Amino acid sequence: MIGTVNYSNDEGFTFISSERLPAGMFACYHEAGKKILCRVKHGEPLNQYPQEFLLDNELDADEISGFYGLDPHDFKYYTYSAAVVGYFDAAMGEFINPRTNPPCGAKIERAGVEVLKDISKVKAGALGSAFMGNVFGEDTEIVLSVRDIVSQHVSVIASTGAGKSYTVGVLVEELLKPYNMAPVLIFDPHGEYSTLGEVQNNPEFITASYRPKVKTVKPENIKIRISDLLVSDFISIMDDGTMSDKMKTLFRSAYHNLKNNSKKKFTRNELKQEIEALRDSSNESTIEGIMWRFGKLYGSIFDDFQTIPLADYFKVGQLTIMDVSGIEDTYQQLIASVMLRRLFDAREGTENNRYNESHVDKFLPYPVFVVIEEAHRFAPHSGEAKSKGILKTILSEGRKFGVGVCLVSQRPSKLDADSLSQCMTQITMRIINPTDQQQIAQSIESASRDLIAELPSLAKGQAIISGVAINTPTLVRIRKRLTSDVKGRSKDAPAMWAEQRKYEEKAPEVKADEEMDVGV
Repeated sequence: MIGTVNYSNDEGFTFISSERLPAGMFACYHEAGKKILCRVKHGEPLNQYPQEFLLDNELDADEISGFYGLDPHDFKYYTYSAAVVGYFDAAMGEFINPRTNPPCGAKIERAGVEVLKDISKVKAGALGSAFMGNVFGEDTEIVLSVRDIVSQHVSVIASTGAGKSYTVGVLVEELLKPYNMAPVLIFDPHGEYSTLGEVQNNPEFITASYRPKVKTVKPENIKIRISDLLVSDFISIMDDGTMSDKMKTLFRSAYHNLKNNSKKKFTRNELKQEIEALRDSSNESTIEGIMWRFGKLYGSIFDDFQTIPLADYFKVGQLTIMDVSGIEDTYQQLIASVMLRRLFDAREGTENNRYNESHVDKFLPYPVFVVIEEAHRFAPHSGEAKSKGILKTILSEGRKFGVGVCLVSQRPSKLDADSLSQCMTQITMRIINPTDQQQIAQSIESASRDLIAELPSLAKGQAIISGVAINTPTLVRIRKRLTSDVKGRSKDAPAMWAEQRKYEEKAPEVKADEEMDVGV
């Protein structure tokens, strides 16, 4: 027993305890033969020392109270506010709120393993499980439902340095375990997930019949096939703000003429010829302007034949890391747009029997999972991005066709609100910015206000997990990764300076070139 109920109202109840309890911890009480789970929100001292007892730092407040005949133990009690979660109904598979608070005098006790185990929808190590960590302050494991994560999407939101990439690494590790063997792709703008390649040789991931594979695609190997671009993609690449409406109209005509001639796949030269075919005496300068801008399509990422090979990137039990670091932001958005568009078309076409084994480039007969790092750059709250439209389409319709998405961001206020609200499971870590906290509160319906209030005080590696993949929002201590986490860490500048100084001290002295000594 840790306390006794003394008051209740519409928002919950309060109880008295002699123990110091952390906000967010779980407790329970008995009612009608059931253990009712509840969550501690916050606490404060039940009685306070008179201010006069605290004015002299040299004197102990307990000794002063004893001198005046007061019992020091009277000042060691706390009153805590708590909210009822409910009892677990196995038939319903969820916690049922009894719609009543515990009566005054009811005893509050710690929620043991028997109650806390029902927070997770699946057991660790079971088919479709993702062991993410433990209930804060307890040993009970928190295991998410991979089925719900993949079918209804997930978001990972945290300030810089709170452990965002680390947590994504834990989730990806779980997806590559033998009890999942998921096809996963990480769209990596900073090249910080390369250490996940260690899963290939880690015994935790290997069985007699399974070994995960990791494919890293470097920027120089990422190609966009010209015929995979929409007319709007072409114009966005070519237009530097000076492309006239007449230029855009003529280019659209050339593009559609090529498409209407059953040219599903075409080359740059073929498109160039269609543009030239529109040339006449009245539009000489306009065509020249289009052709000059058309030169941008001869950049390193554009190709007449090579494209993003979906069948190679999405294989069961394989992690593909698309390292787009070093590629400018607008082209990163374009790559993401083309990749997601082709992926959605492949899954939709396969599900609707439009594509089969003969369509090597489009046949994907199983669900897939895509992690989008820096998601606010690909689906911004304000303004446009080439990838925003298709990403919103997948988030709203991907459930039907088996395209799961994980949005990762450090600035939720800059992320499209509709996109964030489509992620039905949320892993939220330390967030300090009030605007970001407000965005989370509006977008995440399942997280209660008392948990949102805890976001600024979360330590590194602590997260609030809520949504459909778990039975109730929970404060979780994220487990230790099985792979290294060196890419996401901040640089230790003083240590690196010291090492460089040692190197310079050992290096032979370089004499000044007398001919360059202008001081003589």
